[in-house]
Amino acid sequence: MQEQTKQSFLSAYDEYGDAIYRHCYFRVLSKELAEELVQETYLKTWQYLEAGNEVDNLRPFLYRVATNLIIDHVRKKKEASLDQILEVNPQDEPAGMDERDVERQTLLNQVKESFSELSQEERDLVTMRYIDDMDPREIAEVVGITPNHVSVKLNRAVSKLRKKLQ
Repeated sequence: MQEQTKQSFLSAYDEYGDAIYRHCYFRVLSKELAEELVQETYLKTWQYLEAGNEVDNLRPFLYRVATNLIIDHVRKKKEASLDQILEVNPQDEPAGMDERDVERQTLLNQVKESFSELSQEERDLVTMRYIDDMDPREIAEVVGITPNHVSVKLNRAVSKLRKKLQ
């Protein structure tokens, strides 16, 4: 592996690590799993580069690897019981919340429900654009469609969300 490629990879970890973590977290909603997915994303990318392959733009490549790992995880995932969900996310337990916390949790649940009614592709596009702060050109590289098509699909997804939340 060339020294320049190694340096690019190391700087990509510093530059994109937090964003890749958010990308994973908002899809799996588990801190530990998101951390594992980020580690695996960088490991697979390192192995790909170590094998002599070249990557023109590392950021979209990292997002593509992370997205593929998330898809693999979802395919393997089994239904979780309520006890397991509360064990992993104790903040979802309503006991001990004050009125503001309950209102905030209710609003968050409404947003999650509306978001979950979008197709997987729409959720991915909205997350990449508004959570990961990727521009349509970068998103297009990740999902393999034109930037114009990304913009149209994003516009439609955001419109659906607005209608569901009103």
